[in-house]
Amino acid sequence: HEVIDEVFNKIEENEINIKNIDEEELKIIIEEIINKKLGMSKNYIFTSSPKFIALSKRLKKVTYESINYIIEQLKNSKFELYGHELEFNEKSPLKPMKINLEDGTQVVVTGKIDRVDIAKTKDNTYVRIIDYKSSVKDINLNQVVSGIQIQLLTYLDEISEQQSFDPAGVLYFSMLDTIIKADKNLTDEEIKNRLNKNFKMKGLIVADLDIIKMMDSKIAPSTYSETIPVYLDKEGNISKSKSNVLDKEKFERLQKYTKHIISEISKEIFSGNIDIKPFYMNKKTPCEYCEYKSICNFDPKI
Repeated sequence: HEVIDEVFNKIEENEINIKNIDEEELKIIIEEIINKKLGMSKNYIFTSSPKFIALSKRLKKVTYESINYIIEQLKNSKFELYGHELEFNEKSPLKPMKINLEDGTQVVVTGKIDRVDIAKTKDNTYVRIIDYKSSVKDINLNQVVSGIQIQLLTYLDEISEQQSFDPAGVLYFSMLDTIIKADKNLTDEEIKNRLNKNFKMKGLIVADLDIIKMMDSKIAPSTYSETIPVYLDKEGNISKSKSNVLDKEKFERLQKYTKHIISEISKEIFSGNIDIKPFYMNKKTPCEYCEYKSICNFDPKI
């Protein structure tokens, strides 16, 4: 996160058009920032043994490939970088979300968005929220409805309301060290295409063909987008069965639903509800991450 943030800062400081930057220029900027990070005393562990020196080389490789792909995505899109590491708090231009409960209690929600992109048309400004992950992550509507995965939709709803933007989507970008398996020698172009498939963003997008073409100007009929979770049929229409999309009205209802969920969660917290009833999915609960296991003594095995 720090390296991506500083790369964007460096590009802005040097007044470089992000869509015109070449690979060599980008590589020099990334290398300089990573070396500076690795040289900081708090990151001494990366040079403390051969194992960590090898790990730092892998980190450089993953970071370079990820940032290079982020720039590629932007080059093939009408969306522009609006901001990175944007915070919702009283000191920033984006104010925290405020929800008034029925008893007069006010709930204040703060947070930070990894990246915000916007695309302008004659009549509208569309916004998408992008979150960086070091693992594969996707939007799961069951988890959204259960109040487990509402962060990105909450951010999208709030920035849309505060800045008068129209929602375009919420996406996860996974920064993965990819190993490509092949039964033949691959060309550099084939390797690059396979790497790009692994960097393809996951998430949820508004089912609007104009918005989709603004996100991926290279998408064509009978193909999957290389950057977003969308497939166009042979007529060039969105295939809803092969795409992660929602109609605009449903998308907006989902955004509003997150406020309802936050209100309900807040009421539970203020009422002191600590029932031992964790969310359970795919044989897992959030209990492994909980700091209060020793108090409730819930055993997920039973």
